Amino acid sequence: MMMDSDLTPMLSPKSVAVIGASPEAGSVGGLVLNYLIKFGYQGKIYPVNPKYGDLQGIRCYPSIKEIPEAADTVLVSIAAKYVIPAIQDCAARGIKTAIIATAGFAELGGEGKKLQEELHQVIRQQGMRVCGPNCNGIVNFYENATLCFSRFMEGDKIHQGNIGFITQSGAMGGSFIDRCQDRNMGFTYYLAPGNEVDVDVVDFMSFLVEDENTKVITAYVEQIRDAQKFLQVARRAVEKEKPIIILKVGVTQAGAKAAASHTGALAGSHRVYEAAFRQNGVISVEDFDHLLATAKLFSKSKLPRGNRVGVLSSSGGGSIMLADRCEKYGLEMPSLSDKTKEELGKLLPSFATIENPMDLTWGAFRGGPEAEQKMFKIFADDENLDIIVFMMTMVAGERARGRAISMVATAAHVDKPCVTWWAAGNLAGPGFRILDESSNILFKSPDRCVKALKAMLDYARFRNQHIGLQNVDQKITVRTGDRSRAQELLRGKAGLTEHQAKLILDCYEIPRVREAVAQSARQAAQIAEDLGYPVAMKISSPQIIHKTEAGGVRLNLTKKTEVKDTYRELLRRGESYNPDALIEGVLIQEMVNGGVEIIIGMSKDPTFGPTIMLGLGGIFVEILKDVSLRVLPVTQKDAEEMIREIKGYEVLKGARGKPKMDLKAITDILLKVSALSMDLGDSISEIDLNPVIILPEGRGAKVVDAMIVRRTDPTSES
Repeated sequence: MMMDSDLTPMLSPKSVAVIGASPEAGSVGGLVLNYLIKFGYQGKIYPVNPKYGDLQGIRCYPSIKEIPEAADTVLVSIAAKYVIPAIQDCAARGIKTAIIATAGFAELGGEGKKLQEELHQVIRQQGMRVCGPNCNGIVNFYENATLCFSRFMEGDKIHQGNIGFITQSGAMGGSFIDRCQDRNMGFTYYLAPGNEVDVDVVDFMSFLVEDENTKVITAYVEQIRDAQKFLQVARRAVEKEKPIIILKVGVTQAGAKAAASHTGALAGSHRVYEAAFRQNGVISVEDFDHLLATAKLFSKSKLPRGNRVGVLSSSGGGSIMLADRCEKYGLEMPSLSDKTKEELGKLLPSFATIENPMDLTWGAFRGGPEAEQKMFKIFADDENLDIIVFMMTMVAGERARGRAISMVATAAHVDKPCVTWWAAGNLAGPGFRILDESSNILFKSPDRCVKALKAMLDYARFRNQHIGLQNVDQKITVRTGDRSRAQELLRGKAGLTEHQAKLILDCYEIPRVREAVAQSARQAAQIAEDLGYPVAMKISSPQIIHKTEAGGVRLNLTKKTEVKDTYRELLRRGESYNPDALIEGVLIQEMVNGGVEIIIGMSKDPTFGPTIMLGLGGIFVEILKDVSLRVLPVTQKDAEEMIREIKGYEVLKGARGKPKMDLKAITDILLKVSALSMDLGDSISEIDLNPVIILPEGRGAKVVDAMIVRRTDPTSES
């Protein structure tokens, strides 16, 4: 990753050139030049176009070679076939950065893709940093460097603030900024990397992490090209207490390859993005409304100390809606302290109910704004509360304005987040305007309000844990194994049988059932006797991965004659299912009863690499797709969180009188599979442990069935 300082001339330029500058108001070159002048950019501007002597009173140069100095950056808006010569001329003039607005490159495929590859080579040879092509540019709001042609700048003002915004869609990004500016939200940068021939979304994130004016980093993301670079930046952002909030689009698995294992099929790309975000303190949002609400909260509010919410409401019904959502998202609504009740009791009429939530419909404010603000302050100062939510309904006009002033005054003097959900429409506009210009954050949806608070609470917890782990140097809980032995077991094998896979598990002390491979009916009977009845029997062949589909599994065999007959039957079924399969015998296993089935697996995500999965077996995986994921390597904290995340956690905890399962054994297996996967990552593409039987607390766990897919196996590409 190149140094972030390399982007400074592009993002904080003291001089700019516009190749393709134009007097045409609707052209890219015309818009960029117009916006630079309109918003008062203080640096030097060098329009470049051989057709004109001057543009808007500024001297225009026939070529970039003739401008009087090497500009910090240049915006290029000319036909695609002329872009590469223009970039070469820029390099010859000593210009180190460029923003290429021109379309007609990789987004077109075919010849356009070839042209972009050629552009990439030229950039590398010249040592330039380039944003684009096919981008609508950048805006530095603090320096009015508007090297951008997005029409959100058609307004009279662009709002400075503390939010940095990066977008992989210029059209959607401009629309988002426009909506935010309607709410008086201010920005540090607008950054659109376009086709990302050089500078990508993560490079811009890295710059914003170090930018002193940026408090919150937001992004509209379609794809992250360098996952490891992204994870490094995410961790740095947590250290700097700069939340990264991402709207990731493209959430379906359409076009994804089918995988040989449950793990590969269930670990869809979007699920892995979500896991990587959660694992690294990145906040994921669902749409623009959610992004706007969450960014606004983080930009204006301090982090909460806990999840205890206090509600002051002008509607009993509104209080119920908030209470429902608080419970849904894991926020508490505790009782007020005795001290608060006593102090409020001195101010309020005897018929007022002093509880949390506090219903304001009884009209207790006969004392005027000062009494109202005093009451709000006493409530908000309660030691049992970490977050204050004002819930307003049909309070309109000047009353809305007065109520907003009271809420803002409270927020200014309380050391905890204060937010407002206002259910009314435009008649409450005077109140809306007061709140949008204050540190009390206005929401117009109860769900958005509570979800944004939950995101902030989760981030605060993550950061506290992250810093704590750094302090004790326990970020990664290491499990080691016999790597050389495992590699030896893999060597020379195109595919692995279940038993061979379990021998590799043994190298990492991953617990499994007792078993042995029989190569005759007589040997099968002897193994069954040694293991003790009942036993399970399975066809053993590296070419028959899905043994159940082949009719190659029998369970709960209890007699010697049964075992011998089943041995012969399984061989016949295997040969019939795949006549070309190498059948090495029949696997005889002990039966395990009395536990809960789970699935643990690893698959390779095309973006983030090795990914581990956990889910409860049966209907939870097959129908509900109830799984949790993490990108490897995992920490003990990650493993424990994975267990709690699945809906089946209640089963594992011991629901309805059932015994609690051995959760520590699950954590241990997850960490050992992580170690195995990291050690053998170049050799294997998937692991599927299904089922793993988790026994009651203190009794451990046993892997019943295991599959390890070699990277060279045809099944790994099916």
